[in-house]
Amino acid sequence: MRESLGNIARECRILATPAPRPSKCWLFLVGCYNSGTTLLAQLLARHPDIASFPTEGHFITSQFVKDYDVGLPRMWARGEHLFRLTEQDEGPDAERIKKEWGVRLDRRKPVFLEKSPPNTARTRWLQSYFAPAKFVAIVRNGYAVAEGIRRKADPRHLPESWPIEDCARQWVRSNEILREDSPYLDHVLWVSYESLTESPKEVLNSIARFAGLPDFAELELDRALSVHEREQPLANLNHESIERLNAQDVAAINRVAGSALREFGYELLDPDSTI
Repeated sequence: MRESLGNIARECRILATPAPRPSKCWLFLVGCYNSGTTLLAQLLARHPDIASFPTEGHFITSQFVKDYDVGLPRMWARGEHLFRLTEQDEGPDAERIKKEWGVRLDRRKPVFLEKSPPNTARTRWLQSYFAPAKFVAIVRNGYAVAEGIRRKADPRHLPESWPIEDCARQWVRSNEILREDSPYLDHVLWVSYESLTESPKEVLNSIARFAGLPDFAELELDRALSVHEREQPLANLNHESIERLNAQDVAAINRVAGSALREFGYELLDPDSTI
């Protein structure tokens, strides 16, 4: 997994060396739903120089389409045209977004952290209007992600949730767009959920340095985290998610996401071995 992400890093011109301390910098955390964005955002928010939102930024602006509002909870790929933006698009009113976000941030801090999974489709637009901007892209095992998307889609919108094939496509498309757009970004750092849970200090300090900040003085990693209304210590929960998949689920994910799973260094599961 580390080797695969290392290859991606080189292709995407990752700039992870310490930079001069910024006067102000936007740090966007992007990645597919259920890839660990909430977990990573909570941990990064413990840095004394990082200001963060109480919720996802796209929920506290009038300018971005919200996946839930258009009947696509955790599934923007089904309506990609509503979310996809590049520097060639005029798009939303960026100054209005800055004002709406600014009142919810501690503006004394040098780094503003924002995490919204749909922003995965508009990193190039964000770079154009929120300079200086840096991006942290997080990737997680596609089997666990697909299961999580299906399980956590709002039942008020989807009583029977999304088909597992669509959940796998959302994972594939999220990472595909990040790969496509990364060469256009000046500062992008790829990390994995697995590395974060295995070596949190190493990953978090690499992100701090990437943002031009000193390392975390202390992290209190034994302190419980609140992720999707669940209090839990920092741990890799992939196995727990994958155990919820049956043989048909695994076969469907393999058909949709097999090549992408291999590309990111994840081992393909055998449906016949699924209990």
